[in-house]
Parts: sequence; structure tokens; C-alpha cells
Amino acid sequence: MSFVNNLEKIQLAAEKISDNRYLKAVSKGMVMTIPASITGAMLTLIANMPFDGYQEFIQSNGLKTLLLLPGIFTSNIMGLIVVYFIAFNLAKSYKIDGMFPGFLAIVSFLILTPLATVEQQVHDTVRPVDFISFDFIGSRGMFVGIIVGLTVAKLYSWFIKNNITIRMPDSVPSFVEKSFSSIIPFFSITFLMACISWCFSFTSYGSAHNLVYSVLQVPIQQIGGSIGGVMVAYALIGLFWWFGIHGKAIIFGVYAPILQTMTIENMNAAAAGTTPPNLIDFGFTSAFLEIGGGGCVLGLAICFVFFAKSEQYKSVGRITSIPTFFGINEPITFGTPVCLNPMFLLPTVITPLVTGLIGYVSITTGLVPRMVGAQLPTGTPTFVNAVIAGGWRMLLAQIVCVIVATAIYFPFFKMADNVEYKREQEAQKEQTVQMNIGAAVAE
Repeated sequence: MSFVNNLEKIQLAAEKISDNRYLKAVSKGMVMTIPASITGAMLTLIANMPFDGYQEFIQSNGLKTLLLLPGIFTSNIMGLIVVYFIAFNLAKSYKIDGMFPGFLAIVSFLILTPLATVEQQVHDTVRPVDFISFDFIGSRGMFVGIIVGLTVAKLYSWFIKNNITIRMPDSVPSFVEKSFSSIIPFFSITFLMACISWCFSFTSYGSAHNLVYSVLQVPIQQIGGSIGGVMVAYALIGLFWWFGIHGKAIIFGVYAPILQTMTIENMNAAAAGTTPPNLIDFGFTSAFLEIGGGGCVLGLAICFVFFAKSEQYKSVGRITSIPTFFGINEPITFGTPVCLNPMFLLPTVITPLVTGLIGYVSITTGLVPRMVGAQLPTGTPTFVNAVIAGGWRMLLAQIVCVIVATAIYFPFFKMADNVEYKREQEAQKEQTVQMNIGAAVAE
């Protein structure tokens, strides 16, 4: 009973974490950036396809510059995009219209962003001109965007909840009322951010961006971007899925910004024609750690389809194999069930670790090319994601991972299948006996 009680306590704690409004705001905010990041990544990939004739063609007519523009104005402003959506979603969790807090978060983010200066001719004189560098509003500004988005939305909601606003008569149209009610929080929060920016100018860091980047983002990215960091993250994801909780939704509230930053850095490097700096990004996790979704359950689905003896597991295989192929693991996780099934705890946790290690070794040894910043939407089929992320060599590595995942799941599946098959046989025998008794009585 103590074991069951401990499981229940862990499950309740995980559910409480998953319901945290700040983590949910970050997670939802990162998800809402996917259209922009995928658009930039795909066009960058198209612009950098490694074919000499193709490259000569798109460079000669200026088409390459055109293809790279969306990447410049999506990935290079990701900090701005993130800060808006995080503030928007946190404000919505407080039952507040998220548009004004989102815009206010962008303004606050820019107030904290240091200006760069360049000498430029203006009319007849050369004078210094201030501008905002992409360095601070892109991947380097991701963590500042998260902090500012959460802070601004929280402060804005405080003003609204405490009625520290300009009240308008009921006869005033709602859009006018919303505008006037935002004046006091807008003024107060922007003034606060200006004071914070001014205070940072007296420090050795010079700005909030430099402090967060050097003290927080770089160390976290080094840990989270390492093979050990990604292994821990996906081990926890698998463990949460075994408890019946959406593990990715919990872990990615913290981990997604790290992966997003590394993905953008890789995409920018690929666009510039240089070697991507990071071995791990969204493309890596999609190709090697989410084969079939959380727990790399495509291996389990293959076991069901090809090796099941029990009718129940054959049916589960038929129903869940296609969704699993598209990276949707909920049907097989809850249909088997995998969750809270002691037979599947170990493979659910260790399979992503093994396949991830195979992918990592393949890249470090040069057998598979580095990731180029491809971020693919949820539902991209297995094998297709590998081809897009790294070409045919990554496809071969992923095929090896699928075989390995199947081999890891097989003995655990066999135990569960044998138990279910024996139960079905006993049920069938009992049914036969009952039918014989019924026939004898009838005679």
C-alpha cells in the first residue's frame, strides 16, 4: 500500500506542476511561436540545399536573398515573439484580455534592450545613429523575453484586479474603455522598466540582457544542451507519461526555451553557410528522442502489429499504429495501457535514452550531419522528419533507432502479451464450459 500511496503522491505533485499557470504560459507561448519558427526554418533549408547548380541559380537571380528574408524576420526576432505570447497567455490565465499585456511586454522588452550605435551619413553630416541589434531580440534575448513576459503580465493583472485603472461610464464603447483602463498600468510598468534599464547602466553588465545572458542563459543552455541534459529531460518525460501525465507539457515549460535557442542558433549558422554550433536542437529530439511520441513508443506499436498473440493487443496495434507513426503517443499509452503498468515502466524511460545516445554518437562521429535548425510541426511522420532534419544519412540512423526501440520493448511486450493471451484463453475455456452446461440443461 505504501508503494501505491507514493505513486499517488508523485502523480498529484506532477499534476500540480503541470497546472502551474507560469509554466503553462511559457509552454503555450513557445508553442504559439511554432508557425514563425517553422516558416523561417523551412525557407532557410530551401535556400541552403547543397546542390551546386541550384545554389548558382538562386544566387544569380537574387532568389536566395529573398528566401532568407523570412528567417531573418522570424528567428532573429524570436525574443520579441516569445515575450508577446507568454504575456498574452499568462494574462489570459487571469481572465484578462491578453492583447494589451502582450504589447506592453514588447515595449518593456525593448526598453531593457541596449542600443547599438553606428556612424552614418544623415543629410550632409556623419553622425552616430542608434539601432536595435538582432543579437538582443533573437535567440540571445529568449530568456529575457520569458522573464519580462511573465513579469509584465503579472504586474498588469495586479493593476486590473485591484481596480487601479481609469474607470469609464458604461455608455462608453468597450474598446475605448479597455484602452483607457490600460493607461495607468501601461505608464507605471513602462516607467518601472525604464528605471530598471537606467539602474543597469551603472553596473558592469550594462543591461539586463547581458546579465541574464551571461549569468542565466549561457549556463542553463550549456547544461540543457548537453547530451546529459537532454537525457535527463527525456527520462523525466517518459516517467511522467508512465504516470499518465503529459510529460512533454511539464518539462517543455522549462526546456523548450533552451531547445528553441539552440535551434535558432543552428538555423542562423546554416543560413550564413557556417557549421551549426549545437549538436542538439528540436530536429535532434524529433528524430531520435520522440520516435512515435513520448517514450519512443513506435517500437511498442511495431511489437503489437507484428508479434501480438492476444486479440486485445492485436486490436491495440491496429488502432494505434498510424497515430504513433505520426508521433501521437496518447492512443497507445492509454489504450495498452502503458501508464501505471509495471511491465512498461523501464522501457518507457530508457528507450529514448538509448535512441538519443545512438543519434548523438552518429553525429559526433560524422556519420550523420549536424542539425541545421529544422523545427517541424507535431504530427510530422517518422522518417520524414529525419529526412528534413538531416537527409538520407539521418534517415538511416533513425531506422536503426526504430529497430533498437522495438528490440528494447519486445521482451516487456512479450510478458504482457503472454499474460493477456493466457487470460483470453482461460476466458474462452470458461465460456465454452458455460455453453456446454447450458446445452446439457437444455437437453
